[in-house]
Amino acid sequence: MWNVTDWQKAVFSDEFRFVLGTDDNRVRVWRRPNERRSTLIVMRGTFLGQRYVDDILRPHVGAFLNGLPEAIFQQDNARPHTARVSQDFLRHFQTLPWPARSPDLSPVEHVWDQLKRQMPSCHSVHNL
Repeated sequence: MWNVTDWQKAVFSDEFRFVLGTDDNRVRVWRRPNERRSTLIVMRGTFLGQRYVDDILRPHVGAFLNGLPEAIFQQDNARPHTARVSQDFLRHFQTLPWPARSPDLSPVEHVWDQLKRQMPSCHSVHNL
């Protein structure tokens, strides 16, 4: 059973897909874990495992986790997260296993939900 100290070591990460405008202009947005004000990483197009490693894990998550030796990284079971290339990259870090079909406990999910509710008419990446 985990206690408060264990949960304080958890680093949650997630991305969210926004539909901007009416032309099915979809973008995914990701933010560095555990930072209040950080630059949003905006990704257009298909989001597969290799792209997740190249655009998110290697430049942002890896560098962040290297500075926190006791950190436990948590992400959901989205396909890019469970791809072999992603798992290979993360083998150097402590991760929190997430069983399939389990509820998402990440507080980041709630932040994305609130943002989407507050910006229902957002039509550009700049406005995000």
